[in-house]
Amino acid sequence: MTFPIQDPVRVADTLRSGRRVSLADPLSGLAGVVILAGSVRANQLRRATGRSPLEMPIGSSRTVMHEWCDRLSETAEAAGIAELPVRVMVDQGASPDPCAEHHGPLRIRVERDPSAYRGTAGLLHDLAREYPDDAKLLVLHASQLPFTSLSQALGYEHAVSSDVTIVADPDGGPSGIMLLRCGCLRDINAVGFVDLNEQALPNIAQRFDVRVHRTEQPVTRSLRTLSGYLETLRLFHHQRTGRLVNDGPFAEDWQASFQVLEGGSFINDKAVIHDSVVLAGARVEADAVVVRSVVCPGAVVGKGEHRVDRVVIGHRG
Repeated sequence: MTFPIQDPVRVADTLRSGRRVSLADPLSGLAGVVILAGSVRANQLRRATGRSPLEMPIGSSRTVMHEWCDRLSETAEAAGIAELPVRVMVDQGASPDPCAEHHGPLRIRVERDPSAYRGTAGLLHDLAREYPDDAKLLVLHASQLPFTSLSQALGYEHAVSSDVTIVADPDGGPSGIMLLRCGCLRDINAVGFVDLNEQALPNIAQRFDVRVHRTEQPVTRSLRTLSGYLETLRLFHHQRTGRLVNDGPFAEDWQASFQVLEGGSFINDKAVIHDSVVLAGARVEADAVVVRSVVCPGAVVGKGEHRVDRVVIGHRG
């Protein structure tokens, strides 16, 4: 099943009509969501698993994409948006074919980047041409896992009045969440590579209102590296179970916080899986011990073997 991306004329009509969300709403004029799932260079985790961050599991039958969909559905419903287009942008050479599906109020479409080397700002400029100046795009990074409400994360005053709202963690680090008004993207070069943070944003800030909203608690957690992915899962499962997280200098991690055993994997009943992920197609034999590791498709942890702080690579067909 396929469907077109949000019709720019329809967006313009909505923005001018009484159906528009109240101007007091931070997401007033939201025309769609862009999830940046491409990368110039694949990191170790992505090369070993053959998956984008959105496809990585956070539970036995739940992925990062499922969590983003739930958060975006909550956001759409809270803002009174009946249908919210979500464009997942992947590399030109990505193996999955572009596809489309529904998830509650979300209309999700996976698309390949039109150009191989446009950079984040160049890509957003090209996408923004399909929308009127006052339309807003919520831009998300696939390499992050959301931990809280997106509407709350954007901040009330910042998102309502600014042209660009950048959501930052309490320490000032980027959360991978940004709300942009399409009109401020028009002056970005229409050809060539344009980086968002280093090139485009300084220029945009000279003409438009760019604000950083620093949240009281981290809004997202990174999935870019093995340690980041596993630490994010640990915090995610602690949050879900209501357990306190002890990150002090004398904290101990001898007690397992989670284990993610994907369907299609084989784990012997006598194996020990501690704060680790076993992907479909992997095998862990009896008396094997896997600690803070990801066992990839095709990999085998043999009888009695130990794997600690590793990406265990297999052979995919």
